[in-house]
Amino acid sequence: MSNYLYCFDENYNFQAFSSIISLLDKVSKKINIYVIHKNENSDDFFPRIIKEHVKLNNLIVYKFDKDIVNFPNLYDAHVSEATYYRLFCTEYLPNNLETILYIDADIICVNDPTKYIESNTLNLIDNKYVISAKTEVLKTSSTEVDFDRLDMESSKYFNAGVMNIKLSHWKNLEFNLNQMFEEFHEKLNFWDQDLLNNIFDGNYLELDKRLNHVLDFSFLEYIKEKQDTNEIITDNMFIHFAGSHKPWSVNGIMCNLSEIYQKEFRKISTNNFHITHKIRSYSLLVFYRNLINLKFFRIEKKGMFLFDLIKSLLKIKIRKNEN
Repeated sequence: MSNYLYCFDENYNFQAFSSIISLLDKVSKKINIYVIHKNENSDDFFPRIIKEHVKLNNLIVYKFDKDIVNFPNLYDAHVSEATYYRLFCTEYLPNNLETILYIDADIICVNDPTKYIESNTLNLIDNKYVISAKTEVLKTSSTEVDFDRLDMESSKYFNAGVMNIKLSHWKNLEFNLNQMFEEFHEKLNFWDQDLLNNIFDGNYLELDKRLNHVLDFSFLEYIKEKQDTNEIITDNMFIHFAGSHKPWSVNGIMCNLSEIYQKEFRKISTNNFHITHKIRSYSLLVFYRNLINLKFFRIEKKGMFLFDLIKSLLKIKIRKNEN
């Protein structure tokens, strides 16, 4: 039976719920889901649709309780300290687990990943590697500065949004995290992903790219044709909404691809749109710009978006869908 790990805090509850329900609705076999959370120590805060799902075998929540004074490079970041929790996962997870697939909370499952994960897990167990991940950057003249920044000798850098972890070997790794946090405090542009790349330095099993298809709205041109979205869904298992612009931001929602996320959110919430704001006045400015340039009119549920936008600006709390 496959095991999955999520690490998040209260600011990412609904993103994680959306990710988990998308996974449960797509897998062909029952799964175990483990959560390391900043504030919660039970599954009481999860929607019933997840807790009672036919494909869920176990849902176990651990509250992170390590005394870490200063996680590196979190000031004004779009991630929280929970991104570092996976580094401590073997201190929480059951000792009898051989492997676990870590998934970021900003990932949506769009097709059944079961056979691909099972195949990768067998390869991981049979190999010397501790983790499996997808290579994101190769060392070139334009990227070598980042490899030097992280004291890396290899020529490849992986995306840590999806990682298959061999837990028995992970717990035996000899590294002092507090010391590394201090040493790399000014060097980590991508938080624990940078740290993990320093630790493994190219020594990992390659993960099928369809298990971590990255979409970064910061660089993505707006998709006008629905078939483009359909192609992305058809060709992949996990869609990873990386970067600072997310499908629950006002600007991100104007992209057709945000609907991949929003339709999963509707399963676990009474709202039609998940909308968050870093600065509410900036969100209003972004909305005005997208109204003027007509991008707003690409949204299918325009009236519902406006209603949920007003609620979000007034800070009306989102309710879980418990039906």
